[in-house]
Amino acid sequence: MVKRRVLDTVVDTRTKIVEAGTLASCGGPVQAAKGWFDVLTSEHCELLEQARPADRKLMVLVYRETEDRPAPLPAYDRAQMVAALACVDLVCIADASEADAIVASVGAEPALDMDVTQSRDVVRHVIATQRS
Repeated sequence: MVKRRVLDTVVDTRTKIVEAGTLASCGGPVQAAKGWFDVLTSEHCELLEQARPADRKLMVLVYRETEDRPAPLPAYDRAQMVAALACVDLVCIADASEADAIVASVGAEPALDMDVTQSRDVVRHVIATQRS
């Protein structure tokens, strides 16, 4: 008979998702990352893990979808996936145009742009594969 260990603690990712106005009260130095996270990839996970210094919290800004930039999932769903990563301390949903101002408001250095650092466009690859 195999015994299975039940986790004592369940992480509620919703507690990591905060409003931009409350970020200043989160305390401590912050490292920031920003992006669409249309599809959370293993590359995102590795980059976020590397982006988090030991002495700082990692805040991730997830962009809201817009009419001219729709996303496959709503922003809150994408934010929950990012918040589930152990290296991420805070997640804020924001308009892409507000991201730099939010990062500056918490005194963080310029945010790592996760869309630029991705080596491949997974969404575009999947769509192209499905069409052929």
